[in-house]
Amino acid sequence: MKRVLLVVLIIVCLTTGVLMFANSAFAQAVIAVAQLNGTARDTSGSVVANASVSLRNLDTNRTYTSTSDASGYYIVPNLPPGSYELNVTYTGFEPFLQSGIQLRVGQTATLDVTLTVEGRREVLEVTSQTPAIEPTRTEISNVIETRQIQGLPISGRLFTDFALLTPGVTTGRTSVGSTITEFEVTRVSFAGMRDLSNQVTVDGADNINTATGSQRATPPQEAVQEFRVVNNSFGAEYGRALGGIVNIVTKSGTNTLHGSVYDYFQNSALNARSLLQPAPQPNVLRQNQFGFTLGGPIKQDKTFYFLNYEGQRRGESPTYPPVLLNNLALINASKAALGIAPENLGILKTKDNDYGTARLDHQFRANTQFSLRYNIEDGRDLNQLAGATLDGGGIGAPSSGHNVFVRDQSLAGTLTSQIGSNIVNTALGQFARRHYTFPGVTGEPNLDIPNELLLGHNFGVLDKIWETRIQGSDSVSWISGKHFVRFGGDVNHVRNSVLWPGFTPIRIILPGINCLVDFANFVRPSARILSNFAAGPCPMALPPNSAPGLPPFPVVPGRNPADIANGVPIAFQSAPLGTAVNFTPGVVERLPTNGWPYAYLPEQEKNYSVYLNHGYYGFFVQDQWKVTPKLSLNYGLRYDFESGLSDQMDVS
Repeated sequence: MKRVLLVVLIIVCLTTGVLMFANSAFAQAVIAVAQLNGTARDTSGSVVANASVSLRNLDTNRTYTSTSDASGYYIVPNLPPGSYELNVTYTGFEPFLQSGIQLRVGQTATLDVTLTVEGRREVLEVTSQTPAIEPTRTEISNVIETRQIQGLPISGRLFTDFALLTPGVTTGRTSVGSTITEFEVTRVSFAGMRDLSNQVTVDGADNINTATGSQRATPPQEAVQEFRVVNNSFGAEYGRALGGIVNIVTKSGTNTLHGSVYDYFQNSALNARSLLQPAPQPNVLRQNQFGFTLGGPIKQDKTFYFLNYEGQRRGESPTYPPVLLNNLALINASKAALGIAPENLGILKTKDNDYGTARLDHQFRANTQFSLRYNIEDGRDLNQLAGATLDGGGIGAPSSGHNVFVRDQSLAGTLTSQIGSNIVNTALGQFARRHYTFPGVTGEPNLDIPNELLLGHNFGVLDKIWETRIQGSDSVSWISGKHFVRFGGDVNHVRNSVLWPGFTPIRIILPGINCLVDFANFVRPSARILSNFAAGPCPMALPPNSAPGLPPFPVVPGRNPADIANGVPIAFQSAPLGTAVNFTPGVVERLPTNGWPYAYLPEQEKNYSVYLNHGYYGFFVQDQWKVTPKLSLNYGLRYDFESGLSDQMDVS
């Protein structure tokens, strides 16, 4: 025991030392598997040493072996989640056989065995499917099983929403509506932590977008076997998460050919109108989610495949605020006076996405297994952000929408090898690439009524995120006496390119809806647009132009010349800096009456490219020490390091 403790300490020191000098490392891949342990005894309660332990996967017929130590304790690590049959044998005792053992992702299950003397009965066979207990687990977590994923109703079939079934997990912010905008995915918060502080893995491979902190494309619901939600107190093998961790395991093929075809349909004729979308707002909803799965053997007991395709076609009416609905005619008249296209509330927000998953599993030898998975998502979402709350607090009008075009691909492979009777090595590699573009629907001037409404090109929203990730990993599981030691590390090299555009072509801040009317009348006096008196006067009253050498403002018929300056805005350019252009307090800048949308437009529009090329390095060692038959001690050490960014800003 002292020797093992010394080795563990040496590993900790070497792991920390290597961290100081390494340019590359290895990664853990043990978070997507399960473990079974227990103690073998006879009917008198005495331990049985050197008993042969065999665990067979009932779906693929793969067998995993171990041997009980001097204290009768056995461990079978690195087991794919699934249904198993346990067989324990020892000379002079009848074989012990128990089937229907369900092991979940990330589970550390305990199943004690009692052997009877040979000759008393032929075979002790237990067929109960009672879940194995986890007395050695110290983390707080919850498994969402296949039965829940397939059986519980959920709108949109975003299976990660089931994470909310875990105590302490609540909904974070929805990513749409943020300056850093992604697909409408549910972000979750663990115990009040920020929703950007979590980690999501698929089959042990990282699945987080570095630039936004949100999850990347996940497999369709039909391709997911189960996933574990880890709240806190997790072991050293988990890294880079201040909040919580979601471990997703995809389905694999079995010895039995199986498949499915499905289609889920929703529309506004069948669904009740939302309370947030009362009449007379448009109420259109059309959604189809369809696909198929197919899995089975290529060669019995050796090679298996699993395929899944899912498509989504969705169109829905945005939800608009009363300030837009009640003042639509006034807004469109003002935009016409400014030479801008009117708002069209008849547009639909669309989500046309295609997902694909292909997985291949192969057993080279009895002690070597290989798994390869490919994921792809193609998305075409139109008119996003329309009707959403944006960074300025206002609701986006149709002209402030953006289109989303995304292609997200990942190729991940895992190789598990048993070295001798007490060492298992797991290596993982991933190459992933994500192209995400987010162009604006229009290039109209940005007209911002703070906390109420935003018209035109939405400022400060990125145009693209391109990410390439190369991940390498390795972990070693070593059984020695009363110790089960895991150690290894991970490296992620990430290349990100994020592009923000400058204002296209100008941003105008207007304190109220009638300020937009005043400004339109100021630019084109002949429009003579009447204000909405119920909305009150424009709250901004700037003094008349007193700058020397500038002509007086044109007089709007029927208006007091002293009020002509009301509503003259402050112009900004060059997002995202938000710098005022030639603005002097108390002096109104001269705006041309013709061609005003291009006022203050720089000679060359500036684009801001941010490069986030960097690496993540993590090293860990974890030990499960069986101190006594009734006491287990889990302890470990992890060190994470993130390299600096290569180029932080480029203006072109």
